[in-house]
Amino acid sequence: MEYSSPASLGIDPAAITAFADAVDTKGLGVHGLVVARHGRVAAESWWHPYRPDEPHMMFSVSKAFTSMAVGLAISEGLLALDEPTHEIFPEFREIPGQTVRHLLTMTTGHGDDLWGVLRALPERDGVELFFESPAEYPPGTHFVYSTASTYVLAAAVVRRAGVSLTEYLDERLFGPLGWATPQWERDARGLEHGGTGLKLTTRQLAQFGQLLLQRGQWDGRQLVPAEWVDQASAHQVRNPWFGSHESEVGYGFQLWRSSHGFRADGMCGQFAVVIPELDLVIATTSGSPDANRILEAIWRELLPGVTPGHEPAGDPDGAAFALDGRHVPDPRLEATDAAAEAAFAGQIFSLPGNPTGIERLSISFAADTVALETSGAAIGTRRLVAGRAEWVDGRLPGTPLESLREVPVAARAGWLNGALEVHQQLVGTPFRWIWRLIPDGPEGPRLVSRFHPDLGLASKLDLLLTPGQ
Repeated sequence: MEYSSPASLGIDPAAITAFADAVDTKGLGVHGLVVARHGRVAAESWWHPYRPDEPHMMFSVSKAFTSMAVGLAISEGLLALDEPTHEIFPEFREIPGQTVRHLLTMTTGHGDDLWGVLRALPERDGVELFFESPAEYPPGTHFVYSTASTYVLAAAVVRRAGVSLTEYLDERLFGPLGWATPQWERDARGLEHGGTGLKLTTRQLAQFGQLLLQRGQWDGRQLVPAEWVDQASAHQVRNPWFGSHESEVGYGFQLWRSSHGFRADGMCGQFAVVIPELDLVIATTSGSPDANRILEAIWRELLPGVTPGHEPAGDPDGAAFALDGRHVPDPRLEATDAAAEAAFAGQIFSLPGNPTGIERLSISFAADTVALETSGAAIGTRRLVAGRAEWVDGRLPGTPLESLREVPVAARAGWLNGALEVHQQLVGTPFRWIWRLIPDGPEGPRLVSRFHPDLGLASKLDLLLTPGQ
């Protein structure tokens, strides 16, 4: 995808700025943005400390890639759209009437998403658990947003193709798009999760949106059948599930219909928005607790600056628009508490059993930085350096986030309301991990940590700090 100025593509750069201003003002947590029209990139930007080359968690955008794999498998005769799932997995209990189409449209007959059950029982065969679970409705009659359904779709492709889902798409999609093999989270048996777990850069997400806009065609090759992209992006089923307009416009084959066009959609605002009537793709990577407000900002701020019916003028001019000086929100901190720092410095604290594996913690202070050292039998020793006045880059080996054994971080530290706060922006994820060390709790010093956005992760902690040896 070559670069051109917004004006040459019929986009007012002021509209791009207005969108960025809106998501910043409303705290919607956009980390990366790519706007493309007529197959050319008009604008791209990343909010410091996020970077263009750092893959970001895609969450349910993964489902759209599994859908493309299914479409390819159907075109190759490995699967059929209306093939009973029991023909693919005859060793498991049959759900009468259930087909591949029902997995794609999330109308499998189940009353709930079974993904939590599958994740809670990693020692069990997840596909078997899916078919063991009673179907409360006739397949095709009841929409339930279901990552478990996509997991079974991934398993179906793997069974019929005889290779992993990543290998299957590497040859047919990732490689032809020019990508190195992306990371895709797998279960204990080595099967990709299918419905989540993929990591891509914002640019790759935009390229995928462009592939969908071009109905599966890329650089003169038909990578995905055009009729499959048409079916996957069409309104296949009503989806009254999440209780908001953009989540109820309609659902295709693992793609969402939108007020404008359609989209691949991942939790926290991972979007590849495709608007065919404007020949437009907008990709965002984000950490938003209310992602549909990002879509609303696109409709309200950005789209009015896109000229309908515009045709590109001349060759790409290489002058894509960049939003300068964008950064994630700085923590709200106060003046240094020198007395509290003196009391903290040099102490080693013990922490009882907790999900992080941290057994000991100590803090040291310098003029410009605060260093947090943690250790434990399961994690070894880690040292995190946070800047007082600016973000300091580092790497965090091991987090409570599933499958992420090491992530780049940027850290800031300071005092707020009598507590030391250390903010870690986990780059490549939507999350900020906030540590709050309270020197004078009712029972003694405490460590409280939480993730933002708060998505109910089990890593929320509130621990008593006990003086250690």
